[in-house]
Amino acid sequence: MPEPVPRPCRAMSPALLDQGAEVTMTREEKSYWERTAMRSLGRRRLLGGAALAGAGAAAFGLVGCGDDDDDNGGNGGGDTPVPGATGTTAPQATPTMAPKKGGAFTVGGTGTIGGVAPFSSNYGGVRAIASCYNYLIVNSVLAPKMGVIYDLATEHKAEADNITWVFKLRADAKIAPNKFGIAERPLDADDVKASFDYIADKANGTNGYAPFAQYFDKWDAPDKQTFRLITKKPYAYTESVISNNLYTPILPKEWIAKGAAQLKTDIVGAGAFMVKSITEGQGWELVPNPNYWEKGKPYVDAHVYKLFADQVTWRTAFQAQQIDSYDPQNADEMKELVKAEKGLSQFSGPSISYNSFWMNIKQKPWDDPRVRRAVNMAINRKEYIDLIGRGSGEPIGPITYAFEAEALPDDELAKLQPFDAGGAKKLFQEAGVSEFKFQHPTASNIADYVTIFVRQMQAAGVTAKAEPLDAGTWYGQYQNSSLTASLSLNQQYNTPDLAVTWYRTGGITGNDRFSTGFSDPEVDAAIDKAASTLDAKERAKAYHDLQRLLYKKDPAFINFFGLRSQSVARPHVMNYPYYGATNINYQLNKNVWINKA
Repeated sequence: MPEPVPRPCRAMSPALLDQGAEVTMTREEKSYWERTAMRSLGRRRLLGGAALAGAGAAAFGLVGCGDDDDDNGGNGGGDTPVPGATGTTAPQATPTMAPKKGGAFTVGGTGTIGGVAPFSSNYGGVRAIASCYNYLIVNSVLAPKMGVIYDLATEHKAEADNITWVFKLRADAKIAPNKFGIAERPLDADDVKASFDYIADKANGTNGYAPFAQYFDKWDAPDKQTFRLITKKPYAYTESVISNNLYTPILPKEWIAKGAAQLKTDIVGAGAFMVKSITEGQGWELVPNPNYWEKGKPYVDAHVYKLFADQVTWRTAFQAQQIDSYDPQNADEMKELVKAEKGLSQFSGPSISYNSFWMNIKQKPWDDPRVRRAVNMAINRKEYIDLIGRGSGEPIGPITYAFEAEALPDDELAKLQPFDAGGAKKLFQEAGVSEFKFQHPTASNIADYVTIFVRQMQAAGVTAKAEPLDAGTWYGQYQNSSLTASLSLNQQYNTPDLAVTWYRTGGITGNDRFSTGFSDPEVDAAIDKAASTLDAKERAKAYHDLQRLLYKKDPAFINFFGLRSQSVARPHVMNYPYYGATNINYQLNKNVWINKA
């Protein structure tokens, strides 16, 4: 059921969650232009400062996207709960519940760290990156009631031409103390420009290269506190890209100049935290940046991330009180944990997480579209949902169900990707394929997917030979596109455009990292059309048309099913940053405080 229309562009901070609270998140997308259209002129503010040369540069009106009191970061114990959530929500904290300083917030995960390269990391390092660097803004189309949270920027606006974006920057975002000789000075527009320049260089192999190359035209720094971005065409997801924790952290220009090798092993930023230690294969520990612009935050003395070999070990550590939170695989597991330990805060909602089967069409047999089609037909998604999701989850196509408007209706999806083991067997036989091999990481619960996948392929007449690799080895080969095929862990893609970039020429990053080799000009054009459509209804229709086209092309990247998001946290963790189907949780750890005597 649709939620009430949220107050647009309101800067929100995380919900303060009390003992035993359960929050279920749902989604209603509002783009910048839709939010702007809903606002009254009384909510507009004029931006002072230097005049800007170029299109639409003269004295522009700025939509006020912050709190009325200009407190853009939230206030600990008085933080406002995210409104409109379904289910039972925790009450707002009383004024007497002031945040406490001190303590450690300890979390966990599986896999590897994979370095902390700010523009190209994809594993456990991304959590540290999001906590230690700044972003212009923090925003997600999947958490519309949060609106825009300002970080390095204090105000922003899209000009009337729909391609010019102007950001006013704060003057007090000081770089953290460090041992690398980087001055403890405030970040400015030159640092933003240097970061964007690095992302846009194809040779650097950055995560955000694809949207930069496709949609961003140019950018400049008219003065120290003003940054301007001009897109090649209207782009519905500009805000999401510049706030994406994987894409656009803002670094000191002197730190960027140190080079990729240095950036991968250390962090020097102006974010809420700074690095105390990073140990590959074990985890990291962060401590507060004493120069952080939002005085009094972060509240905790340490933010710790611990790595575990698999999901079972991770859960065991949570039950042994070694970590403060845990992400159950399904609702049944969450119920078990809540029953075993009274008072746990529990969270659930739609998720943009899913695992996929990746095929390298530069290698046989994946160059044959019949083989790719056969694999998709042989997959019984209901079995994955029943066995892994314990009945909780949704069949998905190229766009997951969490994007309600853009995902295809269930009945149409069932016709476009039918489960037909007999038909798959016939296609495999026509292609002369009786076996194939694929690789997979040993982390998380991938082994459960592998067991089902091998069995389903066998039912379609082929032997699928699984080759397990440790997470680090698998990731390196996946990044270099050197795997034959892979049953793959997946990142969270926080817009429909980013999700379908898997099918664009150049792959998910646009620079052939993680690329299947799939390329089709008609598909590329359809992706551009959808992302450049500003009207929400027309944009949803364009994404439906795109997905119908993709099925005709036998894509080399197939999704299994859309998961539900589950998380539990101990009752002493206040302001637990849960936003379900988003990738912004890590950017808001500064609001967490520990309520212990």
